[in-house]
Amino acid sequence: MSGRDFAYEALAEVTSTDWNEGRGELNGALKSIKEQEPEVFDNFVLAGIIRERAALYANVMGEGILLTPSALAKHWLRVKEQAPKPTYTGPVLNPDGTRFVCGTCEGLRMVLVGTRPAPNPVETPEPEGYEEYAPCPECNTAADATFWRVDGSKFVGPDPYKTRELMSS
Repeated sequence: MSGRDFAYEALAEVTSTDWNEGRGELNGALKSIKEQEPEVFDNFVLAGIIRERAALYANVMGEGILLTPSALAKHWLRVKEQAPKPTYTGPVLNPDGTRFVCGTCEGLRMVLVGTRPAPNPVETPEPEGYEEYAPCPECNTAADATFWRVDGSKFVGPDPYKTRELMSS
């Protein structure tokens, strides 16, 4: 396992904070964020959530508001609660009134993007691994791409561009 602290790196990156000069503020903010996300144990997943929440920060707090580690931690839950929510408009119809069926996902609105190996293949019901899905990049781009995996960990799905890339590999 890597000794990298992905969440620390992500927080430093999104706030443009120097790793050495801002170490105290970064550590304090990261501790607060982890306390507000007790169900997220995976450091890599938390890094993705930090990037997602930082992207929403300007929408909630206003353009031009400085994003610091402390500010993100302080407004962590507020940003999530007040961020614009995607709206589902129902099935898309063809011009003749029949239901549109997406050619990419065949109407399922989710696509297979890869598999993760099982943590312990001997004791796992899926010894070959777990399939990972993401919202269809063609017909479901407004979906909230946060999911819970079978093993209980949180997974933040990729954006539509990354989903297309994963589908083609």
